[in-house]
Amino acid sequence: MNQPFSIVIPVHNKEDYIGRTLKSVLDQSYPNFELVLVNDGSTDSSGKICDKYASTDSRIRVIHQNNGGVSNARNSGIKAASNELIAFIDADDWWDRIYLEEMNALIKHYPDIDIYSAKYATTKNGNIIPGEVFFPAHEKFILFDLIEKCAEKVRFPIHSSSVIIRKCAIEKVGFFDERISTFEDFDLFVRIALNSKVGYLNIHPLSFYNLDVPAESKARGAVPDLNKHWITYFDKFSNDAINNPNLKLLIDRAILTQLMSYNQRKEYRKKLKPYLLQVSKEHFSQKYKLVYYTPVFIGKYILNIYRWLKKIKF
Repeated sequence: MNQPFSIVIPVHNKEDYIGRTLKSVLDQSYPNFELVLVNDGSTDSSGKICDKYASTDSRIRVIHQNNGGVSNARNSGIKAASNELIAFIDADDWWDRIYLEEMNALIKHYPDIDIYSAKYATTKNGNIIPGEVFFPAHEKFILFDLIEKCAEKVRFPIHSSSVIIRKCAIEKVGFFDERISTFEDFDLFVRIALNSKVGYLNIHPLSFYNLDVPAESKARGAVPDLNKHWITYFDKFSNDAINNPNLKLLIDRAILTQLMSYNQRKEYRKKLKPYLLQVSKEHFSQKYKLVYYTPVFIGKYILNIYRWLKKIKF
């Protein structure tokens, strides 16, 4: 069965990147898809580029809207999508030519779940950087519990440009949370993963996350606004976390690790206490107590050591 996909791409001021992204989509070996481009109030030529591509391929539709943010743009695309299987890709990332073909095989293998992902890699200075190995290499198709897996290291084996999700599942959990622009994808993944395992395509990377984009051009900006960070809205998981220790562990570890960079900035340091008070005592290790409850210069020193150890995979 050749299932039709709806591909949703939010576009905001990506004139230097969107061409490569669209070429990778239109070059797919699997042609049964529609492409929904959401021009989210771009002030550069991104909208015109989208319209130009739409004029040459009947599978492409373009939605022009006022700037509402990446979550709002994705939601607009989801609501406009004609098909049940929604594939996401950001306007500065790209896919391998066989991405949809292989994902179609994965979906056939696990037809009764809601979320699927391929392995992804990052690119820097034009070079592909292999991602972390999460699963044994000899298994091609893997079914796993995302919350349990992510609670181990607070690192996600899936990414916004490597997932396909059923539209009904997105509707059921209430779409992307439009208050969030930092880790808004993880927020949605976790909500869906409360009711579905993830099907994973464990071959070479087929999706590529572009790190050559300036930080200020990313949706979250160079310094993410804490008010738009997913950890600010963890209260939505409170009831589920009571009976799900892995979810509670994931939430606590996310708070402790993702607030570390904010702890180095004076304008945020005093705002962190309410977040830290949410963390269970058993998850608040000595390392984090030193980071958050010592003078900033000591905490910064500890943070640098932590990053170095993480880099060498200590």
